[in-house]
Amino acid sequence: MTTGRYGQFAMPARPRSWATIRVMATPLRPSDPSVLGGYRLESVLGEGGQGIVYLGAGPGGDRVAIKWLRPDLAQDQAMVRRFLQEVSTAKRVAPFCTAQVIDVGAEDQRPYIVSEYIEGESLAQAIPRSGPRTGSSLHRLAIGTATALAAIHQAGIVHRDFKPPNVILGSDGPRVIDFGISKALGSHTALTSTMIGTPAYMAPEQLAGGPVGPAADLFSWAGTIAYAATGRAPFGNDTMPAVINRVLRMPPDLGDVPQPLRGILLDCLNKNPALRPAAREVIDRLLVSDPASARATVPQAFREKRRFPTLAVVTVATALTVIAAIGGVWAATTNDAPPPAPATTSAAPPPASPSPQAPVTIDMDDTTAVALERPADPAYLSIFWVDREKWDAYVREPGKATFTRHSYVDAAPSPTADRLAGIPWEYDADDLDSLKITNVASGATVTVQTVAKPLTTNYVHWSPEGDRVLLTMREKVGEKTTTKGFVLVDVPTETARIVKVPGLTEDAAFAWTGDGDTVAAIVADKTTRAPHLYDLQGKELKTLPEIGGGLTDARDLFTAGGGAFVATCAGKTVTLCVWDTATGAVLDEFESGCDTVLGWWDTTHIFCTATGDDDEDAVVVTDLDGAETQTLIRATDAAMDKLYFRNGYLRRD
Repeated sequence: MTTGRYGQFAMPARPRSWATIRVMATPLRPSDPSVLGGYRLESVLGEGGQGIVYLGAGPGGDRVAIKWLRPDLAQDQAMVRRFLQEVSTAKRVAPFCTAQVIDVGAEDQRPYIVSEYIEGESLAQAIPRSGPRTGSSLHRLAIGTATALAAIHQAGIVHRDFKPPNVILGSDGPRVIDFGISKALGSHTALTSTMIGTPAYMAPEQLAGGPVGPAADLFSWAGTIAYAATGRAPFGNDTMPAVINRVLRMPPDLGDVPQPLRGILLDCLNKNPALRPAAREVIDRLLVSDPASARATVPQAFREKRRFPTLAVVTVATALTVIAAIGGVWAATTNDAPPPAPATTSAAPPPASPSPQAPVTIDMDDTTAVALERPADPAYLSIFWVDREKWDAYVREPGKATFTRHSYVDAAPSPTADRLAGIPWEYDADDLDSLKITNVASGATVTVQTVAKPLTTNYVHWSPEGDRVLLTMREKVGEKTTTKGFVLVDVPTETARIVKVPGLTEDAAFAWTGDGDTVAAIVADKTTRAPHLYDLQGKELKTLPEIGGGLTDARDLFTAGGGAFVATCAGKTVTLCVWDTATGAVLDEFESGCDTVLGWWDTTHIFCTATGDDDEDAVVVTDLDGAETQTLIRATDAAMDKLYFRNGYLRRD
């Protein structure tokens, strides 16, 4: 086996997917039954490594597809569990986007699954027959399949084998099939596993046997849409070592795929899963029908200069070591469609610069500043702070463009904006600090006591799931304040747990990294400043590379999954760096007009405060080349000096 960034390559052969079987119906053979589980069999739809698929009819005459496990595999309990897993998985997914399971049973001690029969070709059949999709046909396919993928992820499922043969072009729209190797997002063993799937459409982290999440499905989706648009897989489909090498090292070949779809596919085919958009963001961008109004994408020149040190460099010789293990799978999957031409490494032209949608202007109460919002924005201003004698919080009213004033040391709305967590300015009668959690709709408030005087808390940060609140714990003695650790408030149980962390500096503040299991604090000594990562017991896991500037608050600096973070580069003032959280490697470095980085706007943009000409300041969005793409807030110098926006934007649903 070969060791790489994500661990060892472990590629055992697996029985051929139901979606890679011969799909042309043939007459029943003498060895085939005429009836299976009360369903009359009409023909053979296909046969693969796991068994056989029949076209049948139910008691009411409705056509169904019946999958029957092979006799030898029926003796393997692990195989039976995997076979039947497709039932529970498919039932969790919205019915519009897949073939629905109708029945399950056993005949001759061999399990079978009865599902809806979808009349139509697979994408792998349709493209060789009718040619690549273009125009509205391609756009509809992209939106339909992305919507199906969003529904799959909404159900808590990672498909892990999204590819042209698994997209059926039904009369009512595309359906995604074959959940035989999918995994539940909540499973403890679901997201790190051996490599199973189709290599030509697999994400780099999946090829390497590493953690596989929704981002891997987006990579596969982009490869599938590229196939629909060009008639070939973006990394080729010739030899195993060549394909693996291209997926891990080379840019995709997207041929003449037009903008804005081209930019969306490039973002989804990013080698780093932390920088890929989510399915819902893809849908939002696809719904912008005018290419000129699509959101900015990372220019091709930037993609060429990025070296992606997080990925194992797999050469042809290295890839040869895994061929024996999965040769059977490769031989089966290459019959899905005629072999496409190998991918090339020629650079595509840079995408056109976007023209943002006309913004809606929102007055920021009690200030002269205004917020500018667009319907397609991935986030919206939910809270801001104004410096008076004390900092006052202005919290967005749900569904409105108005704000309500609150008096808290710090506060933050929950990810779904239905609750507000705030730290009061004063200790209670027992000299205890506390966190108040208010139901925004009803106004009902619960108070969770946290620490005792002289300890205090600050820096409210909700977990990604919205079930915990992280607070930074400090001790004030005289004029000196020192960070002592953090407090975890469990919202459902209304309890708090104190976690002491030694060796912290005065201004260290804790924040979630994005994965829900790790927190970070920017710790500074006399000469350096760097983020440190800790588990939820306070054990230090690693120290990330040194950063520049005077930043102390790490909230929103990590991507949604925690895979990357952004800050000023060490020793620089106007240059920003993006680091890989796992390795500390620099993914990109670019100059910008940012004064203070506020966080990630989407997977390819950040937002920050910026000083303009004369008396104009702003909060702006920039791409990863440092180019400003839109303005979020406009204010005078004097107004901006009294405003604070950290942790102030919420992701849209």
